[in-house]
Amino acid sequence: MAYEMETYQPYAAARVVTIDELPSLYVPDHEPIFSYGIDGDDVMIVSVHDEFSTVSLLHDRTWYWLEESPDTDLVEILLCGQEAWVPAGAKVRHETGLAALRLAHDVPRLMTEFMWREQ
Repeated sequence: MAYEMETYQPYAAARVVTIDELPSLYVPDHEPIFSYGIDGDDVMIVSVHDEFSTVSLLHDRTWYWLEESPDTDLVEILLCGQEAWVPAGAKVRHETGLAALRLAHDVPRLMTEFMWREQ
């Protein structure tokens, strides 16, 4: 399984990584963005920040946020060097984001093991 990792600090760069490399690369030092399945029907995008991660999933032509709480208040984050607004409940723990990313190849399991909110 190949994942793409992009970083935006100190400059923009992208590379392909394997599932075995994810734990050592899943650190907020360069605020990486991981993606899986970009050319497919099911796509996952995970951003890693200092104190949280965000996980977006495209499934059945609908985008979802992974959430750990039902808090719908919008909060501002920096995503790919740009300001973005996400529901507060979509700011998840790093371990949750990594666990979801490692299951990106198994969408039926993702849909049952995690809580999702339609974007």
